[in-house]
Amino acid sequence: MNTDRLIDVLSANLEPVTPGQVRKTLALALVTGGAAAFGLMLATVGPRPEIYMVPHLEWLALKLFFALSLIIAGAPSLIRSMRPEPNDGRFTLVFFPFLVVSATAIATLLLAHPKAWRGMLLGATSVSWARCFLCIPFFAAIPQAVLIWALRTGAPTRLERCGAIAGIVAGAVGAAAYAFNCSSDSVPFVAFWYGAAIALCAFIGAQLGPLLLRW
Repeated sequence: MNTDRLIDVLSANLEPVTPGQVRKTLALALVTGGAAAFGLMLATVGPRPEIYMVPHLEWLALKLFFALSLIIAGAPSLIRSMRPEPNDGRFTLVFFPFLVVSATAIATLLLAHPKAWRGMLLGATSVSWARCFLCIPFFAAIPQAVLIWALRTGAPTRLERCGAIAGIVAGAVGAAAYAFNCSSDSVPFVAFWYGAAIALCAFIGAQLGPLLLRW
């Protein structure tokens, strides 16, 4: 088959893409994944008992702000990665929320007495850090699967990076769900353990991308 014939075959029966379809598919995946993560949190660990007290609501708002900022920063990169486009330098914006919360955590530790560092970093109980590190990827599993499905409706070419971004966004969704149960209220804890759990989701996504997004 010569080149002209190949082009004719590939261009046959082309259908126009509905404007905004990619965004709608991603929005549906985020809403579905978010509802599933929140439902899974309610069915397993549940919200912390004293969550409705004002100080805890303020910390909940802070944790949700961090998670939602990652979703907002990652969603545009996720949309662009669904198309076979040149490398997009704006991908680095996904890391901006990590830098802000990390800088705030360092400043908080420097202002606190060194004897308080252990509690600020490891959480309210001896297992708080482990609970956080395990629960966030667990709650992120369904959002990550739904996002992978959404990405398969596009035509991603940088599969590892696309999977990693999906992992960050899914991890942020899982972190938002876990925030309702988390009993550790300190910026260093959020920065380190939320960040580590979301980074794990990104690593998993990067490994799954080349396997599940190939087309």
